[in-house]
Amino acid sequence: MKKSDKGEFAEVKPEDRKQVIISAILDWLIAIAIGVLVGVLMVVFVVQKDNVYGDSMLPNLRSGFVVLAEKISTYSDNYERGDIVILDGHDMEGYNHEEYLIKRIVGLPGETVRIADGHVYIREVGATDFYMLEEPYLDATVITSVMSSGLERGYGEITLGEDEYYCLGDNRPVSNDSRSLGPFSADRIKGIAFLIIYPFNEFGLI
Repeated sequence: MKKSDKGEFAEVKPEDRKQVIISAILDWLIAIAIGVLVGVLMVVFVVQKDNVYGDSMLPNLRSGFVVLAEKISTYSDNYERGDIVILDGHDMEGYNHEEYLIKRIVGLPGETVRIADGHVYIREVGATDFYMLEEPYLDATVITSVMSSGLERGYGEITLGEDEYYCLGDNRPVSNDSRSLGPFSADRIKGIAFLIIYPFNEFGLI
C-alpha cells in the first residue's frame, strides 16, 4: 500500500512490488560482486598470506606464525636493508622444498657482502672500505658464519649483481639462506612481510 495525494492509501500494483524486489536483489548482488572483486584484487596485487615454517627467523618469527606480506614493492623492486621478504627458492641449488622462504635482506644490489669473524660486513657501491653491519634484530649470542660448501661457491664474500639481494635468516645457525643458496634475484622476491596475524596474541606489525 502507498499513500495517495489525497491522503488515502492506494494498493501497490504487483508489477511495482516485483520491480522493487528485483531492484533490491540487483543492488545486493552488485555489492557482493564489488566486494569479491576488491578482495581478489587485494590478494592478487596488494597483499598475500604466508605461513612461517621452521625456526630460521627466531626470535622474531616462530614456526606456525602466519604473516601478511605486501606485494606493491615487488612492482618497482623497492626494497631496503632489513626488510623481511618472502622468497621463491624453487630450482635453486640446495633448496628442495615447495614452501616459500622468509628471510631478511642484508645486502643490496651492487654491494659486496663479506661474512667474517662472526659478523656481516658490507661494502657499499662506490665505497672502498667495508663496515660491520649492525643487526639489533639478532639474538645477542648469534654468530654468523658460512659452511664450507658456501665458501666453495664464493658466498662468503660476494659482489651482488644489479638485481640481486643477499638474504639471511635471523637464526643464523639453522637458516638455509644466501650463505648456501647464493643471492636471490629480484624476481624471486614475492613480498615484504609486515604484519603477524596469527597467533592472535602475537598480532602486530613486524
